[in-house]
Amino acid sequence: MADSNKKKRGKWTRRAFIGVGALAGVGLVVGVGGNIFLTRNARKYSGKGFGEGDSINAWVHISPDNLISLAMPRAEMGQGVSTSLPMLIAEELEVPMSNIRLVTPQPEPAYANTFLLTQEPRNIYSSLSFMEKIAHFLPLVATGGSTSIPDAYDLLRSMGASAREMLIRAAAAKWGVSAGDCYAENAQVINKKSGEKVNYGAIANEAAQIKLDELPALKSKKDWKLLGKPIQRLDIPEKIDGSAEFGLDVRLDGMLYGAMRHATYHDGAITAIPNQAEIEARQGVKKVVMLPDGRGAVVVADNTWRAKNAALALKLEETGNNTLSSEELDAQAEDVIANKIIAAPKDEGNATKVLDESEGILEVTYDVPYLAHACMEPINCTVLVKGDKAEIWAGHQGSSLMADGVVAVTGLDYENVTVHEKYLGGGFGRRAEIDMILNAAHVAKEMEGTPIQLVYTREEDIRHEMYRPAVKSKFRAKLNNGGIEAWEHKVALQSVGFSSINRIKPQFAEPPEKDLSTPEGAAELPYRMENMKFALGQIEAPIQVGNWRSVGSSQNGFFTESFIDECAHASNMDPYEFRRNLIDDPRFKNVLDKVAEISNWKQNPGENRFRGIALCKSFGSIVGQVAELTRISEKEFSIDKYYCVIDCGRVVNPDTVEAQMQSGIIFGLSAALYGEITFKDGEVEQYNFPQYEMVRMNVAPTVVVHIMDVDEYPGGVGEPATPPAAPALTNAIFAATGDRVRSLPLKNHGYTFV
Repeated sequence: MADSNKKKRGKWTRRAFIGVGALAGVGLVVGVGGNIFLTRNARKYSGKGFGEGDSINAWVHISPDNLISLAMPRAEMGQGVSTSLPMLIAEELEVPMSNIRLVTPQPEPAYANTFLLTQEPRNIYSSLSFMEKIAHFLPLVATGGSTSIPDAYDLLRSMGASAREMLIRAAAAKWGVSAGDCYAENAQVINKKSGEKVNYGAIANEAAQIKLDELPALKSKKDWKLLGKPIQRLDIPEKIDGSAEFGLDVRLDGMLYGAMRHATYHDGAITAIPNQAEIEARQGVKKVVMLPDGRGAVVVADNTWRAKNAALALKLEETGNNTLSSEELDAQAEDVIANKIIAAPKDEGNATKVLDESEGILEVTYDVPYLAHACMEPINCTVLVKGDKAEIWAGHQGSSLMADGVVAVTGLDYENVTVHEKYLGGGFGRRAEIDMILNAAHVAKEMEGTPIQLVYTREEDIRHEMYRPAVKSKFRAKLNNGGIEAWEHKVALQSVGFSSINRIKPQFAEPPEKDLSTPEGAAELPYRMENMKFALGQIEAPIQVGNWRSVGSSQNGFFTESFIDECAHASNMDPYEFRRNLIDDPRFKNVLDKVAEISNWKQNPGENRFRGIALCKSFGSIVGQVAELTRISEKEFSIDKYYCVIDCGRVVNPDTVEAQMQSGIIFGLSAALYGEITFKDGEVEQYNFPQYEMVRMNVAPTVVVHIMDVDEYPGGVGEPATPPAAPALTNAIFAATGDRVRSLPLKNHGYTFV
């Protein structure tokens, strides 16, 4: 079970909690506490699914049979983190990946993701910062924001290195030689003089008792055996043979199934169910449970089919706005940009004054719609409440959030909640939300002693999501001799941070102007500008918005890279050359040059073939893309290739990086071609995939990926490929047609893709 932590949970910003506290004892943890290891209860992590013997530290356990068990507290949602994180440990521990078994631990302080709070790499050679202490104290054990590698990069290597050093010292003591006379290789310690070898498993318990007073030196890049090499992912075999268990695969003795029915209107509530008795009399139906505040109802039955059909048959008496429309929201966005700007996170020089006093300025407006996450695995959560204990099974982005949600509903002690993290069939930010946890826990509490698996049908999920916000974006620019004299960018939207915090910790919500996700990809650009302003205003709407893959950068990448392209053409310059002339940072320039090189940008692509280019930085990584199209008829195209270059600093597993570039592009293309959530008469018009289309195989392009060799601290890779995908495509369409697409999706402009 998790450490006792009855302190009230603190503030949760867009990416994490903020609160007060101190670091609890976390076993043998690389100390991050002033160049020492905090050896407190070395056996704390033994017996928690790791196997026989003592754990070396919170992340490493070695059984007597030499089985290496590594903790895996991050959510695997297809991004390959369950391979890349173990690689960090295995590199320093000197063990082959084939020797490794992964164990999913309880959400304890040792597994906190500090990068979510600080947005800064850990300094393993100094004491914990205040915010890092908070992350450990809460504990904040979560996956998102492309933070898994940036958070773990130094910490896990030092965990592996410290375990290796302890094993070497244990072997040296066994042989009566100095530690310097020994070295580690292939899960063994070897005596340099005699050649004698001992398996890690034979000395692991002795090693766990050794205390180190300083961090061992980490390997230099030139000595890496695993890192930077393409390594087969550990999760793939069981996903291929069907043995992998996702949240929806969970089956427990006596389990019942709940089907969710939300209130129809986003600001509404269910006040009564006149036919509840009739529904409960149906074959297989056990109960209809009303959720707090009328936010929905759950029909519990002996299988999902009966539960779903019964939920559809519920007759609801409801409150709510039945007139809300997309047209009304768009008109409000226009008014916000014109009259209700509330903050300017970036304002350098005198952009507004220059633009107000100039003639011949470039002035345009862009729009993007609300978007659903549409995770392929339906939203689900299983909870069992029994006496003073509870268990939860789900594929979720935060194991600590899973426990927190159960505690909030049941009132149980944190240490009495056991979390079972499963594979996620898509996350994208949707599975960082806690609605499914709260709702499942409420039903399980009502039906104590019975495991309840709550499932959202596709229709319930898409129509009652935490959407990426609709955003209206207005630009003004004054161009001067191939440069940008003034640039002004105003946006109107709902704040993602404000909305998501209000759902989870409303007492700690900050005003929308302080939401750090809104300026992502818009306030900090690589292009030289004499005067630059980015400003924002808040749309007031009863619609829940949330984190969607690449968050603010997802729309801002489309806006800024489309408008930069407009500036290039207005300056009568090649879009690549225009960008290049405005970039001083060598890392940006190198990515731009490389994507132009691999796409043969300077060569004629051939008859009826056209290209578009885009360059974005998000989550610590720079990505350049070129989309290449073939024009079939006036508005019919095939998307032939995407050329993609990424600078993510030091690479852990290039196979994962390449896969995430491909994945991010397809995700961005689905939104660019088809994605939109619209409102009419207070309801969402899209129900399922026939109305919310995805890129299919016949439309998907070939993706050519180049990973830059850059010796810098690693950035994220799960999200950075999405922001450039849409503008690269629409810039290519402009090159083909002269039609500047300023709103998405492209289907609304009559474009088709084959």
